[in-house]
Amino acid sequence: MHEVTHISYGDGGVDVVLDSSSQTSVAAPNFRFGDYAALVSSCFTPKELDRISEGNTAEITFYFVVTDEIEDELLQEQYQGAISENESELGNLSEGILIDLSATKVIGADEPSNLVSCANDVELQMDIPLFLVKEDRSYYILADNRGEMNLLPNATPEADVVTVNTHNFCPGLLLYQDANDSLIQKEDNRLMFDMHNVCFVGIVLLVILWIFIDHHHKKCF
Repeated sequence: MHEVTHISYGDGGVDVVLDSSSQTSVAAPNFRFGDYAALVSSCFTPKELDRISEGNTAEITFYFVVTDEIEDELLQEQYQGAISENESELGNLSEGILIDLSATKVIGADEPSNLVSCANDVELQMDIPLFLVKEDRSYYILADNRGEMNLLPNATPEADVVTVNTHNFCPGLLLYQDANDSLIQKEDNRLMFDMHNVCFVGIVLLVILWIFIDHHHKKCF
């Protein structure tokens, strides 16, 4: 996928380039940002935005490289450790694909510079690969922010899209979880079962109480 979105800013403008590729037999999914104007404002400093507003042209390029294997053993261990920690609270998590995200920015004839973060959270969306789509399945992105692993929840669970809010541009591992693997779902089901039992016992007690009162009432008369 190679997509360019032009955003006007004052007398200048910014081209946002999304460039994705796949190192697997499956094509890379589509990526997009929720608000490109907010993205531009967050990725440049106030001084840089002034330069663009005065008539300069700028460009931000995002590179998405998708693979299904983590070749770096140390990185694999870090991911596995983070997955295990989150499984203690969420239940079993399965690995999907690895998205190696990097970005650069440039204004005019300047030298491009690496863009590792922006001032505010931006909304990043990724279509879920069809082979990973399943009913009642939840998705997460485990982001590797220079060794710090952060689990990002999906903000659009009702769609076949993973949406995360982040200000870091870094590699991430797509994780998924089926409903029967969720500890939260199991706790909710157990709570509903317990409440059902409590209601049932309460009804039985009320019936017994009503029979007792009715029988006592008849004896009195």
